[in-house]
Amino acid sequence: MRHAPDGTGDAGVVHIGGALMVRRTVLRLCATIDAVTGTEDGPFVLVGDDEFTLHEAESLLAAVTQLVDQGQRSFAAQDPQGALPVLDA
Repeated sequence: MRHAPDGTGDAGVVHIGGALMVRRTVLRLCATIDAVTGTEDGPFVLVGDDEFTLHEAESLLAAVTQLVDQGQRSFAAQDPQGALPVLDA
């Protein structure tokens, strides 16, 4: 795939190393290769139209995992089997 990220028309090559579909969003692992110099940039993780470095993607994953863990603990704390009655009418 060729692209010109700076709009100059100087095309580079985008190497796609892997892709996943999560709900209706495509996640791709990719790197760019300058067509003239052969210089590689990346790898990057594309989430839809957003681009993340590997470090940024790892931080995003850690933050989402933390939110899921908090949500699961919160849900478990609301388990009616182990709940203490607050109002006993």
